[in-house]
Amino acid sequence: MTLAALVLWGVVVGLDATSVAQTMLSRPLVACAVAGAILGHPVEGATLGVVLEIFALLVLPIGAVRYPESGVAGVASTYALVQGGEPELTAVPLLLAAVFALGWERVAGGSVTLLRRCNERLMADAPSRGAVDAGRLERLHLAAIACDAVRAGLVTLVGALAGRWLVSGLAGYWGLGDEAAFRALAIALAMAIGATLSLFGMERKRLVLLLIGVSCGLAILSFR
Repeated sequence: MTLAALVLWGVVVGLDATSVAQTMLSRPLVACAVAGAILGHPVEGATLGVVLEIFALLVLPIGAVRYPESGVAGVASTYALVQGGEPELTAVPLLLAAVFALGWERVAGGSVTLLRRCNERLMADAPSRGAVDAGRLERLHLAAIACDAVRAGLVTLVGALAGRWLVSGLAGYWGLGDEAAFRALAIALAMAIGATLSLFGMERKRLVLLLIGVSCGLAILSFR
């Protein structure tokens, strides 16, 4: 029942990204936090959501550009983190769930591209089957939305099961310890934040911010 509720939430997130509302429910922070609450682990979901949101800041969904779908992948990876990780949130399963999510975003984004091709074919063949009046156009629109809902549900379900298997399986092979996983995740997030600064025209300040970040990081490591 919990997995069914999670898949239903994945459908809502997938539809919100483009087809229906676009109310920011598909942002990783929101998608993962709600997914974690559904699974009874809101803190774990919100934590993963913050990580994925930082990586998603670099993606600008403008026009018909191809981009990874972070919302649905976030829902699936939250299930992988909660069901495939340890009882308490540690850096190793969080790192593995984040890496899986970044990869599954590409798969989900590819499914969106495939859906667009199907929609194109659906509209291109419509005139050959008779006049396209307002009622038929509405039915075609609803059919496209239904296809997107099925796509989002399948991507969520397959991603959740595959992610759970990968996170639980690979966690046992991580031999560098929890601290190494934490540092790897911190470095990756720092690089993502640094890359995001270029979107805000901060070229002159970037070097100063980088030096400040390096200094703060060295200071933290020196006190550990």
